[in-house]
Amino acid sequence: MLRRLELRDFAIIQELSLDLSPGLNVLTGETGAGKSIVVDALGLLAGARADVAFVRAGAQDALVQGEFDSGGLSSAGRRVSTSGRHGARVDGEHVTVGELTERVGEVVAVFAQHGALELQGAAAQRSQLDRLLPEEDRARLTEHRQAFVRRSQVAARLEEVRAAKRERARRQDVLTYQVQEIETSRPEPGEDEALETELETLRNAERIVQSAGAAFGALAGEDGGAAQLAAHALRELRTAARHAAALAPLADDLEAAVTGLGAVSEEVEAFLGSFDADPARLDAVQARLAKLDDLKRKYGEDLSAVIAFGERAKQELQELGALDEDEAALEREDAQLAARMAELAKQLTAARQRAARQLDEQVQPLLVRLGMPNAAFEVRVSSLDRPHATGSDDVTFMFGANAGEPLGPVSQIASGGELSRLMLALHLVTGATQRTLAFDEVDAGVGGKAAREVGALLAELALGRQVLVVTHLAQVAAFADAHFVVSKGESGGRTTTTVRRVEGDARAEELARMLSGTVTGASLEHARELVAAAPRSRAQ
Repeated sequence: MLRRLELRDFAIIQELSLDLSPGLNVLTGETGAGKSIVVDALGLLAGARADVAFVRAGAQDALVQGEFDSGGLSSAGRRVSTSGRHGARVDGEHVTVGELTERVGEVVAVFAQHGALELQGAAAQRSQLDRLLPEEDRARLTEHRQAFVRRSQVAARLEEVRAAKRERARRQDVLTYQVQEIETSRPEPGEDEALETELETLRNAERIVQSAGAAFGALAGEDGGAAQLAAHALRELRTAARHAAALAPLADDLEAAVTGLGAVSEEVEAFLGSFDADPARLDAVQARLAKLDDLKRKYGEDLSAVIAFGERAKQELQELGALDEDEAALEREDAQLAARMAELAKQLTAARQRAARQLDEQVQPLLVRLGMPNAAFEVRVSSLDRPHATGSDDVTFMFGANAGEPLGPVSQIASGGELSRLMLALHLVTGATQRTLAFDEVDAGVGGKAAREVGALLAELALGRQVLVVTHLAQVAAFADAHFVVSKGESGGRTTTTVRRVEGDARAEELARMLSGTVTGASLEHARELVAAAPRSRAQ
């Protein structure tokens, strides 16, 4: 419930604090006093579009603040600035206008002269009709919503699986090629370094053979060579050492040299005998090195990295094969959900058609009581091309104010006052989810008995909740649990609006003014009669 509404520099109101009561709260006053300003302020608090025209002339900001004691909401505020930097708060925290609308909209609904927004959208009309569904069908509606959400999740997952499957196939092709290329080449760590060394040898084969042959000839040539000359020198030195002991160590050193020269000579000879300078081997080594370089360019800086890359590719290939999610299982679940949703939607359609007939039958007499004897109301339930969360039904409220005229959508046909009265009738039949309802001009164009019916129905709606209504009819105001008078005056050369709560004689005088324009003995007596009769009317 809205406990207090505070305004500052809002329209022609400089400052106002309005303490509201449970039940029916009415605002009355002279035409132009600013009664509707309070409803406009409440509408702004509930998320209506901010307009700098709301800011009082000469001020920089307009502020609307509400204090609540229900719906988990303590306070909400809206600031409108001439600079365009507007702001919103909920329970003291800055929020977006969307968040403010959602939070306050759970507690407050405003039906103003320029259109009851709750009736404008198809979703809102369907939601209002669904309040008449029996518990069993509400359970079906809940199940349908859950199935719709789950099917959306399944569809998204199916798309992911199929997209992943296509991507996985492409990835598997790439990995298979990479693994085959590496495994077919069978690289070995360090193989490229050995081949580089061999390539250097093969490229210089002629010089190697020439130089090695010359070295062999110098060591063991036909003319004696170094090995033969060293052996002859050793024999001569040994002979001399028999007579000069100092030469013996030198002979030993020379003997080692002779042995070394012989070994080197044999090794060079063996090398020359086995050295293969086949040009075909040169081509093979160059081709192998080119392949290894290609692998390193693609897969790693050295052959060890290439081999490691191949092992990782094989592992990923195995994992991709294991990740083949059961697409068929998702498709089966989707089909089951679709079938269940179709069954539930069919049942919901039948239930809504029954509820539509009930709403038609119960709203029509209320419209007569609300001063619209020629008005017609009809709920049309039609099929949508594709299902949504609440089923496959499109719900449209049709309305006609005059006899013989074709019905049209409520949002296009009904005037502001007619919309407000229609919302009053609908809420009386279907109930209201919000605890605070505000009506502006709900009694526009009615009088006499119809005016009393409007008051009685507003009082009936206010049982167990809070209703705020702007009225110019004493017959409506007589039913109030709390009566506020809006007055316009002048202060400091500026027009100001004030609001005061009236009770007892002051209330009777206000009702008398509303009845006859002046306060007379007869009008006061009539006013007191209205107040005395109102409780009896409310109880009926």
